[in-house]
Amino acid sequence: MICLNNSVGHHMARSAMSQRIQRQNNLAAFLAYLKFCRLHPAYHPCWANQVRIMDWLDDRRIEMVAEGRPYWIPSMNDFEQAVRDCGGDLVKRI
Repeated sequence: MICLNNSVGHHMARSAMSQRIQRQNNLAAFLAYLKFCRLHPAYHPCWANQVRIMDWLDDRRIEMVAEGRPYWIPSMNDFEQAVRDCGGDLVKRI
């Protein structure tokens, strides 16, 4: 008979919940990105730009987690700041 320690079971349940929350946060961030693209026609939404913006957002998310905000979802202001910070690295429309 195998008996699991309660702390191991609790850790596994907590980890599964954390993964679920992370997936929800990722989906919410992607939906916010799509909204940003719709509201800012001057921004060119190609793959290269999406990768660069999402990389910037990942760095920002790390900052937010360090500040105690693990459930941070980027706002329009965050996307606008990302475009300003990454401006020279973004692909422009021809």
